[in-house]
Amino acid sequence: MTNSSDPIVPPPPLPDYKPFSMRHSSSLKPLRQGVVYGIVRALLLVTERLSLRRLQALGRALGRLAYRLAGKQRRLCHVQLALALPHLPEAERTRIARACMEHQGMTVMETMALPRLRREGAVWVRLEGAEQIAAAHAKGRGVILVTAHVANWELSTIAMEQLRIRALAVVSRLTNPRLNALVATIRQTEFMEIAERGSNTSPRQLLSCLKRGGALIMANDVDIEAQGVFVDFFGMPANTPRAPASLALKLDAPLLTYFDIRQPDGTHVARFAEVPVTMALRQSADPVRALTQAISDRIEAHIRAYPEQWAWNHRRWKRRPRDAGAAAPPAPGGGAGEPR
Repeated sequence: MTNSSDPIVPPPPLPDYKPFSMRHSSSLKPLRQGVVYGIVRALLLVTERLSLRRLQALGRALGRLAYRLAGKQRRLCHVQLALALPHLPEAERTRIARACMEHQGMTVMETMALPRLRREGAVWVRLEGAEQIAAAHAKGRGVILVTAHVANWELSTIAMEQLRIRALAVVSRLTNPRLNALVATIRQTEFMEIAERGSNTSPRQLLSCLKRGGALIMANDVDIEAQGVFVDFFGMPANTPRAPASLALKLDAPLLTYFDIRQPDGTHVARFAEVPVTMALRQSADPVRALTQAISDRIEAHIRAYPEQWAWNHRRWKRRPRDAGAAAPPAPGGGAGEPR
């Protein structure tokens, strides 16, 4: 119990992202996009010739190289780690930042090899909590899976195929049109469709997925231009999408977390766990905010358990609470991911 005489500890300051902004010449944009697209096409050819173990080793090496060369990304990792995990020694935070970029390199290579991984899915992806998602799916009201950018979240397509559950994943559109189309072909399978966040059709796609009893997969560790609420995340106010909580409350759809965990041997665990939507939560002053906070607490706990597997170089705390009106304007007929 907190004593009234105890000093009030202020929350840590939110990160200043201005030093990490990337400025590029717009005239060279087509050239940059063409080069990146060419590199990805070359990586796709490499994935057909190397074993997955070697691809993971290559991805780890690329991550180490990125840690050395991508100075802004490296410094951003260190800044956010210092604010979120100040109790850790600096040497440990440095280890986490380096490992974070190594994991991202492995994620890129594994994602390029998704067609091969799907053919050997049970070898590389093991399910935990499968009975929970199976029971939720059996209710026939659809399932909302909230996830985060931990380990290789793209392997959800393999997990859904093992479960024989058709799913729809909400993704951000890549700024490179050719690359966006290419990645979409890699992601989409018989059991996985995608909806682009913020598109005119995404609200209808989300509702249709749940109404036909499918699984809706949404990352909730992002600060995006969508209807959101500010909740506590590592002791700092974080603008967080409200769609998963809003949909679960309005449609009475079961809500679960889904996290991918990369194992030391290179395999993965897809872990599912129910997020209870209690009557006390429904009767709270702001049920959507309360449930969004419960979701964020689950995500934070997972990141604390596996800190090196989260993307510390993405700008999680971009918006300040005073910007709430600008960050989450009401959209006609419902915002991206919100029911109409």
